[in-house]
Order: sequence, then C-alpha cells, then structure tokens
Amino acid sequence: MAKKQTFDSKTKKKGANDFKVAKLVYSVKSEKTKAWKFMEKNVRIPEGENEQKFISDYIQKALA
Repeated sequence: MAKKQTFDSKTKKKGANDFKVAKLVYSVKSEKTKAWKFMEKNVRIPEGENEQKFISDYIQKALA
C-alpha cells in the first residue's frame, strides 16, 4: 500500500523556507509612445536578510 500524504507533509518540503518572495512594481516611460507602463518582477529575498536593504540594493544593481 502507498503511504498517505497529508497537507502538512506537503508544506514541509526541504528548502521551502530558504527565501521570501516580494513583488517589485515600478514604472517605466516608453521612448516610443512617451506613455508610462508598470512593470512587475518577483524578487527572491534570502532568509535572514533585511528586506528593505536587499530590495534597494537590487534596484541599484538594475539601474547600473
């Protein structure tokens, strides 16, 4: 017989708590139409990191 899998065992997979996910939303002005667009990106934040500092560093790297 197969082992019954419970919901609790599904949520406790290895590596599931190694990071947090934050959605980064920013606006970009189109060069072609001169209209503003909103862009979305999911960012993985490692566990134990300061979220605000990590996101601000991520934005600085993207702009560079």
